Amino acid sequence: MRQSINLLPWRETRRLKQRRTFFNHMGAAAVSVAILLGGASWYANVQIERQEARNTRIQQEITTLNQTLQRFSKRAVEREDLQRRLMLVNSLQQQRNNSILLFNLLPEITPEGVVLDDVSLKAGKVTLRGRSRSNAQLATLLALLETHKGATHVQMHSIVNNASEDQMVAKQFSATFELVGFILPSLPIEAKKNG
Repeated sequence: MRQSINLLPWRETRRLKQRRTFFNHMGAAAVSVAILLGGASWYANVQIERQEARNTRIQQEITTLNQTLQRFSKRAVEREDLQRRLMLVNSLQQQRNNSILLFNLLPEITPEGVVLDDVSLKAGKVTLRGRSRSNAQLATLLALLETHKGATHVQMHSIVNNASEDQMVAKQFSATFELVGFILPSLPIEAKKNG
């Protein structure tokens, strides 16, 4: 007698078991993927927050540095202004002897009988205007100027004869010379450009 073996329940059981195993594996894979994606998202968010904190800190440092640089530039301008003032004060300090040189020179070169009506000093050039009784006194004035170590480039520009009843004023003259030892002002470069 033949016995028939029914393989279908066994196959059905095996197929259900394989299906359960497949879904279990799929569920585990889905859970693993979800965990991995969640972990990656969390890690990315943490890195983004850290980078934003670093960017904020860098921006604060840049702002602080810019403020410091602005203070430095203001200080540099103030320093340059002070240096210009110091140069001007030093220049004036050096020039204060110019008038002393001139006033020490005038009595030595002015002979008796010569009257100086006007003395002007501009950039080291002295202009004398005055009067004398005679040409001899003017010649003495000119000789004293030419031989004095404090004067150079002496020039007599005009001698006007005023022959009148008043013999005290016979000659009017105008002369120029350069003062030796005259100190020109050394102005700062910007002041020279502006002037």
